Amino acid sequence: MKTIAFLLAVALFAGCAHGPSTGPARLKVGGIAPVFLLDDVRTGGRFDAGQVFYDHVATVVIIWSMTCPSCREALLECEHVYEQYSGKAVAFLGVNFDKENLNGIRAFLNSEGITFPYLWDPRTRATRAYRALDYTFSAFVVDREGQLKLVQYDHPPNLESLLTQSIDRTTAEEVEESTGEKR
Repeated sequence: MKTIAFLLAVALFAGCAHGPSTGPARLKVGGIAPVFLLDDVRTGGRFDAGQVFYDHVATVVIIWSMTCPSCREALLECEHVYEQYSGKAVAFLGVNFDKENLNGIRAFLNSEGITFPYLWDPRTRATRAYRALDYTFSAFVVDREGQLKLVQYDHPPNLESLLTQSIDRTTAEEVEESTGEKR
């Protein structure tokens, strides 16, 4: 009887430690970003997110689904920010988690003029790791050390501003750490 009570107590504690039973807890700013290895939608090449994080001052990870009506607007906003930081030490990784219709995803990205790298996550491993499966659009900014600097579930009306501010703040922190000077 004591063994059953102990096992129940452990099960209850473990359940509470991981957030509400309705789903996993969201990621939080300051936490460590999950790394992943996914194929590029356009080229089929492999992207190692951990290496991308390490190679760039800031990396923007965007997770979306074709079934999301507001994703088109959000992706265009992300493209504007991507163009603004083109040639700088900032990377963008789009992640689509639709299980089918890879050709439709490619056609959509091309028709909308989305030029940053786009990865396909049909098994939803990266999407689940980022706790983004229940949201049709999510955006994250990750620094060189893999720390989350922005966590945004759903499409906010000020997405461009949020991304720009987070990238600028992350870049300033990198400069401050490397030079010891505040910007």
